[in-house]
This record gives sequence, structure tokens and C-alpha cells, in this order.
Amino acid sequence: MSLLRKLLEPHGEVREGGPEKWTPEDLARGVPEWDALLVTSREQVTEEVIRAGSRLKIVAKFGVGVENIDIPAATRAGIPVTNCPGSNAIAVAEAALALMLSTVRRIPPYMRLLKEGAWREVLEDTIELTGATFGIVGIGNVGREFARLLRGFEGRILATDPYVGPDEIRARGAEPVDLDTLTRESDIISIHCSLTPETRNMFGADRFGMMKSHAVIVNCARGPIIDESALVGALREEVIAAAGLDVFESEPPSRENPLFSLPNAIVTPHLAGSTHLAHERIFHMATESIVKVLSGERPDLKMLQNPEIYENNSGIA
Repeated sequence: MSLLRKLLEPHGEVREGGPEKWTPEDLARGVPEWDALLVTSREQVTEEVIRAGSRLKIVAKFGVGVENIDIPAATRAGIPVTNCPGSNAIAVAEAALALMLSTVRRIPPYMRLLKEGAWREVLEDTIELTGATFGIVGIGNVGREFARLLRGFEGRILATDPYVGPDEIRARGAEPVDLDTLTRESDIISIHCSLTPETRNMFGADRFGMMKSHAVIVNCARGPIIDESALVGALREEVIAAAGLDVFESEPPSRENPLFSLPNAIVTPHLAGSTHLAHERIFHMATESIVKVLSGERPDLKMLQNPEIYENNSGIA
């Protein structure tokens, strides 16, 4: 029995959707029978799904990002939406570090070349990370952990985040700068912000053109923050040196995605948050929110994405 099922079963019947991605139509057909809906990033909880949930009392996100949930529709229906902030911050930061190291030192392509019979004749010099300048785009829970991991490189750590003040950015171990300064001065850029209308396609052709030619970009946040076609062009034309990606504009990505054939793109299948401890934290946090709401209580404020439903609806506990 999975830990999540073990935690939830004392409180009611648990129905698992299985490994396949559920379409909004699938969810709309099933949701009339459900009191709580727990989803990953794969499922789109649309207004139609919310409207069909005649018994629905909570939508809980398995993880952090909630861009796949129509929160305004849930708010209009008086349904709280929760997530699990900070649950996978360490896991994602460590994955970003692994991608950074693998990308800078070109470990996967060199491993492939070695297996094909090549030896040191294929080597090209790369940058050293000790003393480098690192740029963190978004220094929330994950970005803060990533800054902590970077301190051992004894370099300069820059960060930009419109939701975190300069003094707090310094307290989290980074130097506050604007996005343009970070783009121009960083040897490594790692993205750790949420996907919003403001951050969608934040990194496109113009911004890649501002980066150093030896710079590397890493994305373990959300794929659409990077304009993928612009990134392919920047990598092919060596506008930037390389990219390490755990997320894509469309997920799962097509097998014909041009990034898969580029030697200077290191790609992984959205694995950054997948560790035993991260999943344990998520299971406990998601269960806590669901049980509280089904018991007539309010979920923890740090997990609640639409607190206004309690402010505007006196009928909710």
C-alpha cells in the first residue's frame, strides 16, 4: 500500500487514476462522485471540471505549481485549492545542481562518445564553476535552496525576484539585481520561478542574445518560461553554450523534439521533484489539507491558494 493511500484511507474511499494522464473530459465524468480531487501537473482542472464537481469540497495539488488549476473558477464555486509549498524544494535544487554540472562538463554526450569508441580527441575546454557568476531567476523555496548549494563554489550569486525584497534576497544568500543584469553577467542561469503570464516566454531570442556565449541555462521550473524554438536556435547557432532542461513547453514532449538531437542540450523527464523524502512531505501535506477541509476546517494558510473564499463566504467554515 502506498503511503498516500495509507494516509487517506482512514478518512474515506480512495480512487486512484492510474499512470495515464486524465483529460479534462475524463475528470468531468468522474468528479461528480468525488469529495476531494488530488492532481499532479499532468491534469488540467478546468472550469468545466469544477462545475461538474457537485460534491467537490477541495482541489489539492500534488506538488507546488498550480497553473493547471482554474483557481478563479474554484473560487467562484467556493472550493479551496491547496498545494504543498516547499515540499520538494531540496529535491528540485539538487536536480538543478546535477543538471548544471552535467551540462557544463558535457557528461552525457561524452559518455555517448566514449561508448562509440572516442577518447580524449573529442574533448573541448569548458568553464570552471569555482568563482563563476550564478544567476537565480526566482529565489523562493527552491531558489533559496539552490543558492545554499552554490555557496561551495565561492562565486558570485545573483538573484532576481519581484516578490522578494532586496534585503530578503541578501538574507537568502544572493545579490539582488534586475533580470537584464542577471542575464548579461551570469555564467550559469537557473530558473526557479512560477509560470505566470509575466514569466511565460521570459527567455526568448532577445534574452538569449544578451547572455554570454559560454553561458549555460538550466530549467527545473516550468517549460513555457523558455521559448523552446528560440532556445533551439540559440543552441544551434552557439549563441549560448548549452542548456539543461527537466521541463518542456508541452509535456510529455514529442519524440521528435529538436532539443533531443542537440549535443549541447541535456534533457531529463521532469524528474526534479522525485525523491523519497519529497514525496513523503507531499503525501503528508496533501493529506492534511484534504482531511481538514472534509472535516469542516480551513486548510493551512500557507497551502491555501484562494483564501478569499473564506473571507467572502460566511457559509464556509
